[in-house]
Amino acid sequence: MDIVSGLATIRIGSGSPGDVPLKVILKTVKFDTNTGTGTTWGVARSLKKRFHIKMEETLCRTIVTTKDYYNTWIIEDFRRVKNEKIQSSEFSGTTEISGKRLTWSYEYAPAYESGSIYLLSKEQGIKQNCQIIIENFPRLTRGAESGLLGQPNKLFVWALHFCDIAKSLSSDGSLMLRFKVTFLTPVSTHCLAMKHTPLPELPLSSLADNFAKMLVTKQFTDLTITVGQQRFRAHKAILVARSTVFAAMFQHDMQESQRNEITITDVEPKVFEEVLRFIYTDKVQGLPQMAHELLAAADKYDLARLKVMCEIQLFEGITAATATKTLLFADFHRAKELKARTIEFLARNLKAVSNWEEFRRENPDLVAEIMKKVASFN
Repeated sequence: MDIVSGLATIRIGSGSPGDVPLKVILKTVKFDTNTGTGTTWGVARSLKKRFHIKMEETLCRTIVTTKDYYNTWIIEDFRRVKNEKIQSSEFSGTTEISGKRLTWSYEYAPAYESGSIYLLSKEQGIKQNCQIIIENFPRLTRGAESGLLGQPNKLFVWALHFCDIAKSLSSDGSLMLRFKVTFLTPVSTHCLAMKHTPLPELPLSSLADNFAKMLVTKQFTDLTITVGQQRFRAHKAILVARSTVFAAMFQHDMQESQRNEITITDVEPKVFEEVLRFIYTDKVQGLPQMAHELLAAADKYDLARLKVMCEIQLFEGITAATATKTLLFADFHRAKELKARTIEFLARNLKAVSNWEEFRRENPDLVAEIMKKVASFN
């Protein structure tokens, strides 16, 4: 017996343009080499939406009316009779449609450390859906109960613990049970057949592309940023929305805010160009080549996502030769995730770090963190 798995495409229909191509994953194929027969189990994976499929749906709406009745049953000197089965007198209510009066009663029956409450109904030639709850007990083992009135029925409603009952007894030892009985009557049902076609697919978001276009065309820019010998035009509102540092800069009536000009001296133009690209589009170009510089800029301008992107890039390229330099860089720029992962890398590869002795003499605090991680492995 051979077992094979694979991918197949089948076509439903006669080959006309309206046929539906359907991809099926062949989960298991059992093939008997003796008889030449086999069995295939397939699971449908995707249906190409090449045309509209007409569908018919039936919508039904049912209107239900309710009518509430409140019943109060007082059991006097409850402690003396709590171990006896007791039945209340009859209560009654009128049905909504026929107007016929129904009667019912309640029964108390002792159980282990509790008393069970039942609703009793007898044959009356009509059935009425209802819900029953007890209103004056805040903690019950069961909630509202549904049932039928007008036919022989003994419906279990609640189990009341003796400790809860004791708290509810009146000064003369009486137990009061206040019931709410709700008649539920469907009065009308309307059905409507509806034909419709599937809703159109949601288009992909173009927000990032639109903002990138604004950055390139410089349309409606209101801010000039000078970086070295290069000048960038930008939109103040976008910078404020994306960076708390830029927001603080423009909100505190600084000279830059009044003149709508900023000069940046500690970032290279090519790096700041990518910072702007990220602010507008959440994307950067050339991340592997300038991850260190972009992380420093992301730390300065509080761009958390860009900072994490750089941390991931730097850790993916870490080696024993660069690990100590990466750790110093991560510690200086408060890159917590990169720092934690680099410490773990060093703790596992100390023997391969060529400049370990020099690093240990100059950075005792970081070495202590590495040694702590080494100790955690034991």
